[in-house]
Amino acid sequence: MKNILAVLLISCFCLNFISCTATTNTAETGTYFFREVNGTWGWHQEGDDDTEGKYVGEIKKGKPHGQGTYTHYSGPRSSVNQLSMLIPGMPTSIIFAITIWQLLNQSSLEQLSARYEGNWKRGEKHGQGTYFFPNKDRYEGKWQKGKQQGQGTYFFLNGDKYEGKWEGGIKHGQGIYFFSDGDTFVGQWKDGKPHGKGLYTYPSGEKYIGEWKDGKKQLQGPLILSN
Repeated sequence: MKNILAVLLISCFCLNFISCTATTNTAETGTYFFREVNGTWGWHQEGDDDTEGKYVGEIKKGKPHGQGTYTHYSGPRSSVNQLSMLIPGMPTSIIFAITIWQLLNQSSLEQLSARYEGNWKRGEKHGQGTYFFPNKDRYEGKWQKGKQQGQGTYFFLNGDKYEGKWEGGIKHGQGIYFFSDGDTFVGQWKDGKPHGKGLYTYPSGEKYIGEWKDGKKQLQGPLILSN
């Protein structure tokens, strides 16, 4: 009988311990807005979806921390209400027409948003994440303290692509740039421009090896003809 009681007590203790551990490890989630209050920008629980950046995801001590998504619109999404407030007495027919236009162009309005999906640390983008720019460019890679840092890939709307190192939000280090017309550049980058040794390959297969400085080709180097 004593053995049975001992087993039951141990089982209860283990279950309580597991329950407490699961509760402790559960990340807190919520919605926060990045806005200016009294001249200072910061994260707040109250805000406007249409005009302020909105974060939804894991939080810690009142700031994004963990996995989450941040969306910010470059312009108000609900312009009808704002127009009616700015212009008292606006005819109902005009407000109705604007409303219909917004409904028909909902997808184009949504395209004006910037969005980040990924990891956060103490209120800043930090770790692996993807940023969708309003102009349809996209960056996938590493972040540190809110800026691109480390290995990442930038996709341009025109079809160009850069794969390589970043530092402080700009191309810096070894990288490859793929042009939409078929050209490629492999080499060193500094402050966002080719700088140092590089290999430029043309769509025909010909290759140029030389030096670049501040994005400009320097002394002529060997031109390797395609086979």
